[in-house]
Amino acid sequence: MLAYLVVSALITAPFSGVTVDNLLDRPMMVSDSVLELSAAEVSERASATLTELDGRPVAETQQDFELNMELELPAGRCLITVEAQATSVSNDSYWVSINGERLESPILPSIGIMSPRSTTADIPEAGRHTLTLSLREGPGSFISSVSVATVKTDIPHPPMRAELLQSRPRLLFTAADIEAMRARVADPRVQRFYTPASVRSTKPPAFQPGQRNGAAYRTLGNFALSHLLAPDEQQLASVLEWLEMAATFDTVGVDLDAAYFMEGLALTYDWLYDEIPSELRDRLREVMVRQCDLLYKASLAGATGGGRNFQQNHYWYAHLALALGAVALYGEEPAAEQWLAWAWDRYERIALSFSPDGSFHEGPSYWDFSMPTLYLYTDLYEWCTGLRIPDGDQGLAGQAQFRFHHLYPGLERSAALEDSPVTLGQPAPGLLLWEAKRFRDPATMGMAQLLASSPRSDRHSFLWLDESVPWEPVSEAVPLARYYVDVETAFARTSWDQDATYVAFVSRPLGGHRYAELCARYGIGGTGHNHPAQNHFVLFGRGAVLAGDPGYTYEKKTRNHNTVLVDGQGQYGDGERWPGPNPGRAHITRFATDGDVTIVTGDATSAYPPELGLTRFERTLVLAGRDLVVIYDQLAAAQPRTFSWLLQHWGQVSTEEERWSIVCEDARLTVAPLLPDGVVGLTGTHRPQYTHPTRDLTPENADVNELQLQVGPVMETVFLVPLMVADATASPDSAQDVSTDTCYAVRVGDVVVGFNRGEGMMTVPLPWGEEMDTEAVTVVARIVDGERHVVTAPSE
Repeated sequence: MLAYLVVSALITAPFSGVTVDNLLDRPMMVSDSVLELSAAEVSERASATLTELDGRPVAETQQDFELNMELELPAGRCLITVEAQATSVSNDSYWVSINGERLESPILPSIGIMSPRSTTADIPEAGRHTLTLSLREGPGSFISSVSVATVKTDIPHPPMRAELLQSRPRLLFTAADIEAMRARVADPRVQRFYTPASVRSTKPPAFQPGQRNGAAYRTLGNFALSHLLAPDEQQLASVLEWLEMAATFDTVGVDLDAAYFMEGLALTYDWLYDEIPSELRDRLREVMVRQCDLLYKASLAGATGGGRNFQQNHYWYAHLALALGAVALYGEEPAAEQWLAWAWDRYERIALSFSPDGSFHEGPSYWDFSMPTLYLYTDLYEWCTGLRIPDGDQGLAGQAQFRFHHLYPGLERSAALEDSPVTLGQPAPGLLLWEAKRFRDPATMGMAQLLASSPRSDRHSFLWLDESVPWEPVSEAVPLARYYVDVETAFARTSWDQDATYVAFVSRPLGGHRYAELCARYGIGGTGHNHPAQNHFVLFGRGAVLAGDPGYTYEKKTRNHNTVLVDGQGQYGDGERWPGPNPGRAHITRFATDGDVTIVTGDATSAYPPELGLTRFERTLVLAGRDLVVIYDQLAAAQPRTFSWLLQHWGQVSTEEERWSIVCEDARLTVAPLLPDGVVGLTGTHRPQYTHPTRDLTPENADVNELQLQVGPVMETVFLVPLMVADATASPDSAQDVSTDTCYAVRVGDVVVGFNRGEGMMTVPLPWGEEMDTEAVTVVARIVDGERHVVTAPSE
């Protein structure tokens, strides 16, 4: 079995000094205790019952819970900390009030694990004050302790390099760089990717209370950069018109909208600083100060987008917004120093908890959405501080290739894994340029070259381009198959040709191993865009999706995927809108690849709740060349269960002699189960839940066809299912069961795929009439163009 990654405590963040061993600590916050209440004292003062939880005393909140604390406090900031555990989303928040005035951000205890959660409050003047902790939702949460402390900010390092303090621009470049930047625009290598934007013709929208207002501003920096590179009075006039409207805005929340707004506003404010009238700058500064103050206070309370969930894209967006505003305002607003220091502190938590193998757990669509934010945040951190990110390059290197492996043959569409729409296409070339530049990687540059069909006018395509990086063809530089150990995802294709056959396979803990362990350790979350779909695969061949994934849904269901149900029930998180961390530790146990043959095995036993009694679910997927995929499942349970083997598709299905033919576009998939005996095939159509109270993601092909192969109730069984890929007009091949006493084996044409029944020697019949004795667990033997080929997956 391949060993998966565990959390390393060897890396110390250079700005904050934290490690993964104290990831929730706040060393910047120096506190002096004012009050500490035990669980017994809480239950004496408020409506709570003293009881025990996991061997420790706790106060269980009752319906009228309200804890009042009268304290002598100095003027300044105080920290209110509650060590608590919620049981569900129905009791996972408390209100805090100061002298009867409720704070905007609640305290949000973690669900299922006891951990401290805090918020801060500004005390305007010294004296006696009443602090009140009350229920925001229902009773039933458990409190271990409550404390109040005065707090001051101790900034460990200058958050801005001295040479940037008086510089305008200062965000990502300075005035000294502009002449060289303008010269680059004429370079044909740059023109391959970038062209300055035309004058913006759209008018700025007015602020609408209660609505999302920031999104329209996200691209404003593209036009500001274009003016800086190719000065144009009309472009400047348009940008200033947008800034005039921005100066009328109220705050835009503490989540995505704040990042959209600040991304456009802060970059433009800084880049065109000397060309913005001083009176307008003053008004814009007031808007950004209000926004940053709101973000900062919400972050201290863990109430920004993403909460304290370091690997959730909303967390990245909210704190990038704070960093952008603070850098733009530094030296003009006194509070900007602590805002910026806090933004760097938050960034380091992202870097320390990031997947270390060049992968990303939220799927390809959220990769496209999130990586621009992470890359910009990374650039700002290093540019402003002069520090190198902690432990980050290990995970940032290879991100582009991870995303590229999601592209189906033809490189137009992407596999809709996790929360990704089925219509998802290519990533923007500018995102690949960031990695090519940072690591001077010819392979990544080759991917960007291949996807850059025409130049773009976004700032990424210019600022993240290093035209001096050489490039290599994808067919030579990028492997056909790749396994990502942390997020336990494997990709394989038979070639880089358009008519290749492609598979992707997933078997993992939600969030990947590193983040799953941190979630369990600290009671954090952020896995809501992951699906309960372990041992799931997708298959693409002959230009069509043959075994698919319905993608982004608002009810994540195991039955929407190509895996197995147990008595009709799915895996941890089944049916949830945003699945949270869980004890499941599915993982890939074996990966072997050679040319157009790939063998991958996953163990998803632990992905199912224990009440289902599942004791084994190991799946081996074999890509045995362009025309054949074989699925081999070993299933067992403590009691007799009905096992349902699932395949989702958008084709027309027909049945003949216990095999099913699925025609989709110009392709045919023949499903010919050889085992188990007595399997019952069911076909039908269902529509996943694509609608949300505020959004409707229903795609054009919303109705998904399903083939179910059922057996049981039984205590154990084996599925041996060859999937034969062919042109729609071709006659399907036949599949033969050529199993022996020691192996399960299937033959299709000149290909034999064998699986070891036990742990010792197996005898595999070969397509050229001989037998092979081997201790391997899987064997693929083929005759290709008259040549004999054997690929094995060893037992260890």
